[in-house]
Amino acid sequence: MSTGPGRAQSQAQLTTLGQVTAVIVNYNSGPWLARCIRALKGKGARVPRVIVVDNASSDDSLYNLPPMPATDIVRSPENLGFGRGVNFVLDRINTPYLLVINPDCLLVPEGLHALVEDMEAHEQAGMVSGRIYDMGGNEQRGSRRQLPGPRRVLNEVMRFRMGPAIDLTHLPAPSEPGEVEAVSGACMLIRTAAFRRLGGFDAGFPMHFEDLDLMARLLADGWKIRLLPDVAISHAGGVSSRQRPVRVMINKHRGLWRYLNKHCKDRWPPWVRPFWWFGIWLHVLLMLPVVSWRSYRN
Repeated sequence: MSTGPGRAQSQAQLTTLGQVTAVIVNYNSGPWLARCIRALKGKGARVPRVIVVDNASSDDSLYNLPPMPATDIVRSPENLGFGRGVNFVLDRINTPYLLVINPDCLLVPEGLHALVEDMEAHEQAGMVSGRIYDMGGNEQRGSRRQLPGPRRVLNEVMRFRMGPAIDLTHLPAPSEPGEVEAVSGACMLIRTAAFRRLGGFDAGFPMHFEDLDLMARLLADGWKIRLLPDVAISHAGGVSSRQRPVRVMINKHRGLWRYLNKHCKDRWPPWVRPFWWFGIWLHVLLMLPVVSWRSYRN
């Protein structure tokens, strides 16, 4: 019996998505976890396989998760954080591609299919992603970005930038897929062999910057990172982190310090580093009352 074009396309999509294992690190994500999985799988499909790493959540995000095909729950007795959470299930991944996606992200099968096809067409690609939008349809900061460096970090925090910074969303988006330095860490399709070769995420990052560290290591290892500007990914943002904003803010600064020490020594004279250490922690102290007040208001 012959199949129509729609059915043929569906079969091809299922075959492609069968090459992906999606890993979602969950911590008190509420109903977003189920929304994320439903979006990935479409209407009841068994692919992609999904592994949820639960970081000792105390909410009902797991208990309200309806039965879904090819969805495994791995519970950690402690909060491992993001990178360590993904590493925790690395030995369970036997597909060519690994999708690391936040539980408050929505990526539909058609978008994931496009990401996989792009990786298939570019054998040197170690990672690919699309553009990240908030729930209002606006492109989020960090959707398009460059790897950090001392000068770029300074330009990022200065009100009047004196040169290139990290975030690039203020610039026109590219019209065609292409190579970039970095993509959003909220949703990354990674070649599993490349991820294993690098030993996964650096567990020394407490939270944040482990994604940029991975991208820097991929590029140093000869892999390419690609952006597909026409693939749209929705991201609520901060669903887990808003419950502990002070800790998240402190860990962001710790991650920045580790990243600079690890990747930027050739552009970072030793005599300057104590000033950076002081500046980073001064910024923490200045932001502490602001973050605490925002948390109280919310």
